[in-house]
Amino acid sequence: MFDKKNITILCKVVDNYGDIGVVYRLARSLSEIDKDLKIKIIIDNLFAFSSIKKNINPELSIQYINNWKILNWNSREICKEEFLKNPPSIILECFQCGRPDWLEEILFAPNYNTPCQIINIDYLTAEPYAEDFHLLKSGTRSLYIKKINFMPGFTNKTGGLILDNTFINNLNANFNKRNKINEEFSILIFSYERDFYQLFIALNQFQQNKRLSNPNFSVKVYAANGKSQKYVLDAWEKTQKIVNLIKLPFLQQEEWDELLTKMNFLFIRGEDSLSRAVLCGVPFVWHAYIQDENYHLVKVNALLDLLTQKFSIEEKKYLTELWNDYNTPNKPLNENALKYILTNSTENNFINKFLTFSTELIENGNLGNNLLHYIEQLKL
Repeated sequence: MFDKKNITILCKVVDNYGDIGVVYRLARSLSEIDKDLKIKIIIDNLFAFSSIKKNINPELSIQYINNWKILNWNSREICKEEFLKNPPSIILECFQCGRPDWLEEILFAPNYNTPCQIINIDYLTAEPYAEDFHLLKSGTRSLYIKKINFMPGFTNKTGGLILDNTFINNLNANFNKRNKINEEFSILIFSYERDFYQLFIALNQFQQNKRLSNPNFSVKVYAANGKSQKYVLDAWEKTQKIVNLIKLPFLQQEEWDELLTKMNFLFIRGEDSLSRAVLCGVPFVWHAYIQDENYHLVKVNALLDLLTQKFSIEEKKYLTELWNDYNTPNKPLNENALKYILTNSTENNFINKFLTFSTELIENGNLGNNLLHYIEQLKL
C-alpha cells in the first residue's frame, strides 16, 4: 500500500554534525506541518545525533523520539525485519547518501511490487544547476521504485530552505537585538581550520575606532565548539585578548539557533548553519568545505552573486575579496576589506541589504511545505 504519510529519511554522517543537523531540522519542520506523518530516521551515526538532540541513546537499534522511529543504519537484521513488515512509501535520501544494503535487498527483490518514491534531497548550493536539477527524474532498476531530485536552494525555482518554527520564532524574537547595535557588537565564529590573526587585529582596531564616539562600545566574540575554536583562541591570545571572547561548549540545535539569531555578524561554515545565516538578515562570511582545485570557490561566488545583487559596486568588491580570501587556504585576510566590512556592519544601509536577502528567501517558502506539496501530488 502506498501511504504518503509514511516517510523514511536516510542519513549518513560525513561532515561532523552538518548532515544530521539538516535531517533533524527537516524532520522537525515536516512534523510541525503535519502531525500525522509517520517518520522514520535511519542514521549511521547515532553518537552524532545524540550531540545535537537530547535523549538519543547511541546504543539502541530502535528508539522513539518526537513520535519518530529512529533506527541504526548498521543494525541490519533489525532494520530489515522492520521494513519487511512495513514497506517504505516515501524515502528521503539525503545528500546522495545511498541506501543501506538491507534496504536495497528489499526494494529490488525480484518479487517486490510495492510502489515507492525515492526523493534525493541534495546539497544546498547557489549554483545555477540547482534550478535545472530540481524535480529532475532519474531511473532505478525497478518499475515500482521511482526516483527524483529535490534541490534546496536560494531561488523560487528550487525547493527553498527549511523554515522550522523554532528558528523562525527565535529570528522574530531577537530581531531588535541583532539589528539595533548600541554598545555591544556580537560576532560568532564557526569555521573550518584557518588563521584568524588578521581578523582579531581588525576587530581590535574596529573596537578602538568605535570607542572614539562611544566609550562603552565593545566587541564580543563567541568561539563555537568545533574545528575552528583552537585557532580562534590562538589568534585572540596573540593579539593581547583585547576584545571580549566567550568559549562556547557544544550546543543542542535549538540552543544554537537561539544564539545565531542574536548575533550582529556571523563567520559560519557547513550547510545547516549557512542556511540559518542567510536567514538571519545580518552580515556574514561563509567558510565552504575545501574541495580539489578550489572548486569550493565556485560555490562561494555563486552565493555571493545572488546575495550581492542589490549591493553597491564597492560593497560587492570588498565582500567578494573577504569571502574569497577567507576560503583560500593559507591566504591572509585583506586588511582593507576587513576594515570596510566591519565598519559598515554597524550601518543600517548595509545591514538592510542582508535583511532584504533574508526576506526574499523566506518569501520563497518553506522547503518542508514544498516537499509535502510535491508528495501530495504523487500518483504511483
